[in-house]
Amino acid sequence: MDSSASGGKLLGFRQIAQEKLQHVFYSIPSEKDLIIEPALIKPLEHFVYFITSNLLTFKSVLDQISGYQSQTSGLLEPDIRSKQYHVLVLPSVLASFEHLLEEEGLHGIVELYNFHWDFLLLDESLLSLELPNVFADVFVRKDTTPLGAIAQSVRIFNLVMGKPHLVFSLGENAERILQMVQRMEANKPRTGVAAGKENSKPDPTVEKEPEYAAMLILDRDRDYPACLLTPVVYCGLLLEIQTLNSGSLVVDGDSNKIKSGKLVFLQQTSQEQPQASTHQEATSLRMSGAQDMIYLEHRYRHFSEVISLLSSQAKTLGLEGKAYSREMKLHEMRDYVTNKLPKVAAAKKELFKHLRLCETIVEEIGANFEKHQMIEESMLTNTNRKQIMNYILELLSSDAHKYNTLRLICLYHVTIGLTGEDMTRLMTGYLTAFGYRHLSLFHSLYQARLFPDTTNLSKTKILSQISIPTLKTPFQIEANKLKQLPTDSNDSVPTATGAGSTDRDGGLAGGVSAGGVAKSCPSYVFNGNYIPLVTQLTHMIFAAASFDHLNARLGHLERLKVSGRVLEQGTHQAHGGAAPKTIKELSASSHKAALNQLFPFKEKTMFIFIVGGITYAEIAACHLLERTIGAKIVLSSDRIIAGHDLIESVVSC
Repeated sequence: MDSSASGGKLLGFRQIAQEKLQHVFYSIPSEKDLIIEPALIKPLEHFVYFITSNLLTFKSVLDQISGYQSQTSGLLEPDIRSKQYHVLVLPSVLASFEHLLEEEGLHGIVELYNFHWDFLLLDESLLSLELPNVFADVFVRKDTTPLGAIAQSVRIFNLVMGKPHLVFSLGENAERILQMVQRMEANKPRTGVAAGKENSKPDPTVEKEPEYAAMLILDRDRDYPACLLTPVVYCGLLLEIQTLNSGSLVVDGDSNKIKSGKLVFLQQTSQEQPQASTHQEATSLRMSGAQDMIYLEHRYRHFSEVISLLSSQAKTLGLEGKAYSREMKLHEMRDYVTNKLPKVAAAKKELFKHLRLCETIVEEIGANFEKHQMIEESMLTNTNRKQIMNYILELLSSDAHKYNTLRLICLYHVTIGLTGEDMTRLMTGYLTAFGYRHLSLFHSLYQARLFPDTTNLSKTKILSQISIPTLKTPFQIEANKLKQLPTDSNDSVPTATGAGSTDRDGGLAGGVSAGGVAKSCPSYVFNGNYIPLVTQLTHMIFAAASFDHLNARLGHLERLKVSGRVLEQGTHQAHGGAAPKTIKELSASSHKAALNQLFPFKEKTMFIFIVGGITYAEIAACHLLERTIGAKIVLSSDRIIAGHDLIESVVSC
C-alpha cells in the first residue's frame, strides 16, 4: 500500500470540511461578522467554526444578540425575511436550541446551522474529530447525541477510502455507530437500474476497492486500564503534565495539570519553594513529527532515554553555536551568519521547549514515580491489597490530587474491585480532602463503570465480610484470555523483527527499556505491565491464519461483532447491509467460506476508532506493532486524552 497516496487521501477530509463551511458562508447574503468561541480558536489553523453544542454557550450568544437588538431596535426594524444573525453549531444543533430561541423571542432573527468537520490529520496515521465532551455525554450522561456526528464521519471515511472487507465493533456505542452508518447508507439516493434510470452512471463507491482491509471501532469503557495507567513513553507523559488542544501542547513553566489539581495549601507550598527569578512565557509545542523533528525522534521512547539524548543534542548544538571563528574568510562569515546561525538558533529554541517539559515531568512526577508504578503493577496482578490501600489513603491525607488520586481509585476498582469497607474509606478520604460538594461525582463514576454502586452500601458491606479468597479477578481472567498481562504470559505479542525499523522513527526499534522490557513488546508503554486491548485485538486479527483460528482466539468475546463488505456480498438487505454478528455466529453461518478466504490478510491495513478518547500509550503501542509485523494502522478518536482528562470530564459533569 502506497503510504504517500493514503496520506494524501487522509488530508482530503480537511477539504471536505472546508467545502461544507464554504457552502454555509455562501448561503448567507451580504457582509458577515465572524464571532468565534475562544476555546475553539486553535483548530482554526485548519477550519473555521463558531460554538460547540453547549446550551450555556448558546445562551450567552443569544444574550449578546438580545442586547444588541435592544440597542438598535429603535434605529432599524428587523427584517424577518432576511435573518440578521447566523450561528454555526459543532457538531449539530440540539432540539433545546430551537426551544431556547422561541423563549428568547429570536426565532425569526437567528438562523442555526449544523457544521461538523471530519477527521483532522494531527500526525502521521493519527486522526481526530476534536469533539469535546464525548466521554462525559455518552458514557456518563448516557446521551448518545454525539454518536450521530461520529457515524457521519465514519460514513465519509467509507466513501473516501472504500468500505473495509471486515468491520469489527466492541461495545454498545460502537454497535450504535455502525447501525447509524448502515441507516445513512440505506437512505442515500440510489443510482442505476435500482433507481429506474438505466442510463445513469453507477455509484463509484460500490465497486471501490478499500484502502483498508479492516476497521475496528472500540468503546473506551472496554479498556479503562490503558487510559488510567501511567505511561512511560515521552509523548504520553507530556499529556500528563500539560493540556493538548488539536495537536498543540501548551508549554507553561508556571502552571501544569499536576499543580492545578492539588489542594490550595499544597499549591502554595510548592510556590514558596525557591524558583528562578525569570518568568517563563507560555508557548506551544506541535505534537507532529512533520513539524517538530525532535518530537519525531523521541515521541515513542522510554522517558529515561529521552533526557540523556536531549542532553547530548544540547551539547552538540552548543558546539555548533561556537563554530564561528575570527580566522574565517569574509565569504565564510557571511555564509555562517546567513545560513547556519539561524538554523542553530531555531533548533535551540525548539530544544529548549523539550528541556522545559522534561524538567517539569521530573519535578512533578519523578519523585514518586517508581513507587506509583509498583502500586499499579500490584493492581494488575491482584497482589498487596493492603499496601495499595495504604498508599492511596496516604496520598489523600498528604498529597491529594483532585483527578489523579481519583484516577488511581478507579483503576483499583476496575482491576481488583472495591469492597464496601474500602469504598467507604476512600470516599470519606476524598470528600474530606476536597469537600462534600463532590459527593455526586461518585454516582457519575458509577454510571461510567469506574466505581461501585454507592446506593447499595449496606448490601455490599455485608458481602464484603464474607472472605472468599480469589487468585484471579474478572479483569485478570479476561486479560489473560487475551494475553494482555506479559507477567502471566510469555507469548502475548510477536517478538521483534526490525525490518524497516529505524531509530529515527520514534525510537522503538531495538534495545531494552529502563524497566528491562524488550521494545518488541507493546507492553513497554506501561513498563512491561500491560498491553492495550486495541493493540492486542489488532495483532490477533492480523495473526489469524484462518477464520477458525480467529474464532479460537476471540470467539469468547460476546460483544465483539463483525460486519463489512464481505458479509454483504450476495445479500440484499433493506436497511443498508447485513446485521453485525459475533464471531461464533459467523463460524456456523454460510459466510464462513468467504471469511476464510480473507485470512490471513494479504495487506495488513486497518482503520481504528476509539469512542471516548484515545491515549498516546495506545498510539505508541499500535505503531510499534505496525512496524513489527509490517502493517499499516491508522488510529483515530474523538479526542486524544490522558487519564487525568478522562477523570476531569467526569468530575465536571
